[in-house]
Amino acid sequence: MSDQQIYNRIKDARELLGLSQKAISEKLGCSHQAWQGYEAGNNLPGGKILRRLNFLGISIDWLLSGRGSILKNTAATETTTITYIPRVDARLAAGQGALNDRLQIREYIPFAQTYLQQKLGRGTVEGLAVLEVSGDSMEPTISDGSLVLVDQMDQDVSGSIMAFVYEDFAYIKRLQKYFGGIDVVSDNKDLYPPHQIRDADLDQLVIIGRVRWIGKVL
Repeated sequence: MSDQQIYNRIKDARELLGLSQKAISEKLGCSHQAWQGYEAGNNLPGGKILRRLNFLGISIDWLLSGRGSILKNTAATETTTITYIPRVDARLAAGQGALNDRLQIREYIPFAQTYLQQKLGRGTVEGLAVLEVSGDSMEPTISDGSLVLVDQMDQDVSGSIMAFVYEDFAYIKRLQKYFGGIDVVSDNKDLYPPHQIRDADLDQLVIIGRVRWIGKVL
């Protein structure tokens, strides 16, 4: 689904509501210039604007994906609350390491609020981001091209799968503290043996967050 289609739907939603660009920007609490940017394709609206559009009766699922009706299903909304987590334009390397220098929002991925609460213990989406994985070092757990949900507020290094930056490269591995540093462990140990980041080099390590969800095509 191209960004241009999203921008076209943003305009369609405004016209369905019978509002001018100036009127809808005032109603949603954003600047007139910002709304013009949404329709022109310069940027995507954030979660706050999407929620306010939903309050006005626009289906966020339709707006972001084109699926279903332009108007939200009020019956479904009463039983299931959908929240949207940004997928950022960056790749985590399960292999040799690579990170795009552009961290713009590429799209929004829908999650049920109850799933985030029950499975992840999260009441809000603050600090959550979806990223793409490149490489095979975390096979069979995580495949090349998989999407992962990273919780940037969970940075506890205790054997969990973590997203991190080391020496300006982004990785996804298991991290485990040991006396003298941190063990870096791949699940595909036959091709990628464990190695260590020693205490003296920890100033080059930046923890992004813990991987809490993995999505992949079977």
